[in-house]
Amino acid sequence: MDKRNKTKNVLIIILFTTIIISLIITNVYFIKLSNDAIKNSNELKNKLEKNEEKLDKLNNEINNTNELITLYKNIDTKINEAKQEYYKTLKEFENKVLSGEVNYKIAYLTFDDGPYYLTHSFLKVLEENDVRATFFTIGYDKDYCYDNRSMYCGDMYKKIYNLGHTLANHTYTHHIHNGIYNSSDAFINDVKKQEQLIKDRTGFTTNIVRFPGGSAQAKGLKNDIVNKLKQNGYGWVDWTSLNGDGATVSNTYDAMNNFKNTIGDKVEVVLFHDYSYITLSILPDAIKYLKDNNYVLLPLFYESKMVNK
Repeated sequence: MDKRNKTKNVLIIILFTTIIISLIITNVYFIKLSNDAIKNSNELKNKLEKNEEKLDKLNNEINNTNELITLYKNIDTKINEAKQEYYKTLKEFENKVLSGEVNYKIAYLTFDDGPYYLTHSFLKVLEENDVRATFFTIGYDKDYCYDNRSMYCGDMYKKIYNLGHTLANHTYTHHIHNGIYNSSDAFINDVKKQEQLIKDRTGFTTNIVRFPGGSAQAKGLKNDIVNKLKQNGYGWVDWTSLNGDGATVSNTYDAMNNFKNTIGDKVEVVLFHDYSYITLSILPDAIKYLKDNNYVLLPLFYESKMVNK
């Protein structure tokens, strides 16, 4: 009987021990599951937080992109508004110069007949000297540069405009003989064609014209052409100073002397051509000469007294 009791007790102890060990193992397993769950929960929480940060960043980028898109859509309007404000300031300054209220003079540098491949070099000189000028452009046979047929010049109109220069109209063809001066309508039609080209290339509508060869070339048609220009919202301008690069000047010495000898008034409109290597050579010295003689170099604008309206 004692032996049986002992065996029974041993079995009870073994069973109890087995139960205890099972409970411990089960408990450890559930603790591990719990810890894994907590760990996974924390990882998910961290991932969620990171995703929320990424989402916030993405939303900010979307908002910034939308703002840039809106700005881009309105960029031409903003540029035109800024230019108009700028020209208003220039007009006030020009009035003060002409009245003698300020001890300065004004020089409007103008370049005719472009764009050319060489125009890049003129723009570089102007930029280096912080000068804004006026480019009287034509469109006929200009897509590929007249002075370098392997190079594209069609984007030059936009470059001139974006650099802050005045982009002006010199007719589309510049055909003086048997062309634009055959009639006032022929002239105006050529002007309108160049106006459309400039608008297509830049989004800007120019309102300043220079007669190819000067207004005297129009002879008996001049008054009729001028009236039609006014009807179309255009002003026109000749020049008061030149270096002769459009005629017979053959060296930089004569070109510089011609230029200096025609400078002196309170407001000057200087005629250059951006196909001329001679003009390109003297341009830095011409700019320095003007500045040394108290001239402020500005781009032409419609409201200027020098633009006939």
